Parts: sequence; structure tokens; C-alpha cells
Amino acid sequence: MFKKKGIKKFLAVFFIIVSISAAYLIIFPYSKGAVLTLFHPFIKGIDSIYTGISSIFTSLENNYKIQKENRELKKEIEKLKTELTILKKYEIENKKLSEILNFKKKFRNFRLVTGKVIGFSPDNWSNFIIINLGRKSGITKGDVVVSDGYLLGVVYNVGVFSSSVLLVSDRNFKIPARTRKTRELVFFQGKDLKSGILRYVKPQQDIRIGDIIETTNVGKNYPEGIPIGKIVSINYEEGNFFKNVDIKLDINPLSVEYVVVITKKEKKVKK
Repeated sequence: MFKKKGIKKFLAVFFIIVSISAAYLIIFPYSKGAVLTLFHPFIKGIDSIYTGISSIFTSLENNYKIQKENRELKKEIEKLKTELTILKKYEIENKKLSEILNFKKKFRNFRLVTGKVIGFSPDNWSNFIIINLGRKSGITKGDVVVSDGYLLGVVYNVGVFSSSVLLVSDRNFKIPARTRKTRELVFFQGKDLKSGILRYVKPQQDIRIGDIIETTNVGKNYPEGIPIGKIVSINYEEGNFFKNVDIKLDINPLSVEYVVVITKKEKKVKK
């Protein structure tokens, strides 16, 4: 718009100068050379000014186009970022579902039901989560709950469509277990969100730092081989009955989305 107005003004001035010059040449035809000589600096200056103004307006117009293209590119980049985030989410979900499928293959003697976390403990007295599986899905009290291949907890309260799961990190959570390398029978108890302890470990038991603690089928007929955590410290004072053994848990309950509930397969009655 500014470019058009500038050109119009320039043409008007130029037209007046040309008209005056033409009239002068008609009246004084023999002074043509003198007139051209006289007006040459002015015409050259006007041409330079016009060229400069045209260059400025062209530059402004190009800058406006670049800024517009830049805004469009930014919008496109934000759109691509959003699409990338969604694809990343699907990739993570597919990975977790694949892990669940592989986990199911290891426990063919049990019935495995896949569910999702729909709630967390509203208080600090106990650590539990709520899952979207209940009696309608065949869930019973005492069923083992796993996430990402690690022990998450056990079902302790069952509703029709949902259940509460006592987490492995709760102090009330207790389960017989074994050390993976030395196969020592131990007793695991929850301590806090990130750790647990081994109870009643005798001085002569072969317990090693770095060894993995996993479930055993001793006692309550749990599926064996599910990792619980790793031994991070062992303390023993002469004269004590047991060692003090600290466990670092393998899973953060607050980051869990999908779970697998392991229940016993019902035996078919032969007729």
C-alpha cells in the first residue's frame, strides 16, 4: 500500500516537470539541449530517489513475506511436535503391552488378567492403588499384582468392578522370597515408597549385596521368579540373632499405568 502511494506521488511530480519541459521546448525549440542539460541533475536525482524508495519498499515487502512464512513455519513445527508426542505415547504403550504379553508366556500355569490403575491411596497410613478389575474379572483377595515384570503388590479388597492393591512398599506387606543367586529363603517386608527390608535373616545365611530378591512358591503358592528388589546394604553386629538387610525396590508405584493380576487357574472337573 505504501509502495503504491509513493509511486503515485513520484509520477505526479515527474509529470509536472515533464509538462513544463515540453511546454518550454515548444515555445523555445532551439533551446532543447540547454533544457536537457539544465534538468539532467534533477532528473538523475529523482531517478536515484525513486530507485532508493523502490528498493526500501521491496525490502519491506520481502521482510513482511519472510515474517509471514516464519509464523507459518512455527505453527507447522508446533503441530509436528504435538504429533510426535502422541506417537511417543503410543510407542511407550505398545512397549508396555508387549512386555505384558511376554510376561504372560512365562506363567502359563496361571491365569493372567490385564488392567489399569484408576486411583491411589488418599491417606498416608497405607500404600495402595485401585485397579479397574474386580469379581467380574475373576479377581480374588490375595492375587499377586505385577507391573513391568516386577512385583507391585497383592489384592486385599475386591469389589464388583474394581479392587484395592496393597503395594509392596507398604509396611504391612509381607511375603516369603528367595535370593536369585544363592537361593536363600528369606522374608520380605515393605518399608517405604522406594525400599524394603529382609526379616529374620540368620548370620550364617549367604546374603550378598547386589543380589535380586524374587518371589517363591513357598508358603502361599505364589508364582515364583518375579523380581521384588535388590539388596543394597547388609549390617550385622556380633551377638544379634539376625542381619539387617535393606532392599531397593525395582518399581515406582506412582509411575504405574498397566498391571497384570496373576490368579490361579481353575482346574477343570472331569465328568
